[in-house]
Amino acid sequence: MSWKLRSGWIALLAGLFLALGTGRFAPAFGQGEAVRWEKPVRLSDPNRMAWFPDVIADDAGNVVVIWSGGIRRGKSAFDALMLARFHKENWSNPVDIQAMPAFEDVGVAVRNSIALDRYGDVVVTFRMPLSLYFSKAPMQSVDSAQSWTPPRRLSGSNVAYYNELGVDREGRIHVVWSEIVTNPSCEQCADIFYRFSDDDGETWSPPVNLSRTPGDDSLKPHLWIGEGGWLYVTWQESEGLFTGGGKPAGVRLARSPDRGRTWKEPMWITATIGTPQQAVIGEDGQGTLLLIWRTAEGPGVYFQRSRDHGESWTSPTLLPGFQARPWTQIPYDDYDMAMDSLGRLHFVGVGALGAEGQLGVWHLIWDGATWQGPFLVSTGRNLPEWTRLVVSEGRRLHLVWFERDPEHLYKSEEGRYTVWYSTALTNAPPVRRTPVPTPTPTRSLPLPSGARVLPTPTSFVPRTMDPNLPAGQPRPDSEALRLIVLMGGGVIVLSTIGGWALRQRS
Repeated sequence: MSWKLRSGWIALLAGLFLALGTGRFAPAFGQGEAVRWEKPVRLSDPNRMAWFPDVIADDAGNVVVIWSGGIRRGKSAFDALMLARFHKENWSNPVDIQAMPAFEDVGVAVRNSIALDRYGDVVVTFRMPLSLYFSKAPMQSVDSAQSWTPPRRLSGSNVAYYNELGVDREGRIHVVWSEIVTNPSCEQCADIFYRFSDDDGETWSPPVNLSRTPGDDSLKPHLWIGEGGWLYVTWQESEGLFTGGGKPAGVRLARSPDRGRTWKEPMWITATIGTPQQAVIGEDGQGTLLLIWRTAEGPGVYFQRSRDHGESWTSPTLLPGFQARPWTQIPYDDYDMAMDSLGRLHFVGVGALGAEGQLGVWHLIWDGATWQGPFLVSTGRNLPEWTRLVVSEGRRLHLVWFERDPEHLYKSEEGRYTVWYSTALTNAPPVRRTPVPTPTPTRSLPLPSGARVLPTPTSFVPRTMDPNLPAGQPRPDSEALRLIVLMGGGVIVLSTIGGWALRQRS
């Protein structure tokens, strides 16, 4: 064999080994032994407002995403709770399941949360225009506005905003939310409230004020339903940060040992390394609580652990490989966590990417002792925000977030904000949740005092999906096909050269 032919074969093999060693021929984010993220999909119309999404998924392959939407930019304005459903390998067109005309063309953020009840039906809480409401619908007709029950108001007479919903194994529905309380020392500041329902949302327990901080603003509550009937609620405190330009004050944690019937006195989470904010809590399969928060003074993100239901905590430890976005850029952002069938906790959030500070959506895995990742799910020119995560079948991750266009970063009335979705299959074993049988329908109870039925939703026709998706995880089959084509092409070229060389020698 000639030296030219040998050199060609050596070069080809070296190139193939290099490609196999790196695992990709093009940027492929979120790859690892434990997880593979797919390329993100935009769910919302880019010409209509879309932000603050949430997501649920069942073990039958249904995925439901809701978000705050509406029409702006000189058109007849309305605020809406939007919904899209993934079923039989396709996403439905977004529909508004609740809608209300904007007052004097000034819109509000329809903050929302979503969960599955014990029957496998979909339950939501949403803010419209200033109060918090509850509604539900069967999964099979969730994308029909007529299937949703008349909204029941959960909040009091003041302005409600952030909210989070959850359902425990016995079917009790839990909800936490922030609501402004009247206090001269901190005007327009909010406290955190809690209620539960044992009859699928028909009636609710009296509201409980968990925070009771007259001088601080309590915002962004996170609810975790733990083992043994324990509930954990975290939120951030500030001295009127969003209402009066005050400074961050720390994070607080409330705990209930009996499914929300009674609550222990909330504790403060503070640190000498900075002021904790933007906290999220979870419990792994070993019964250890994991608390993650960022500092308002810098890019550090820290985690702490507790093995006694939050009575005591380890010292803050820096989260490896993950750097928080600038606090002054978007102090409204949030993190999220979910657990898979192996008892591992999956953390998602927006963080800075590299020395340039470009933002990306990141994912890390806590196995009870060490961290895996971070895995990059998505990055691009837009600014991502508000990650929400859920697990189906014990192993498939479903992640949503929204993105602000840089031209309208703080101009939500004119912004082209869009909602995105990605999914990943982990190496956890499949575990299926079996809903209990749906009971025979009963006569609906009258609406509670102060509740009202919102206007009939309007039709919504989305534009054609934009093919310019942000960078994300290519499907594994595309990587394999690319490798096969390259190897096959190389073999053909070298075989042709080899045949020519042999004919020259004969």
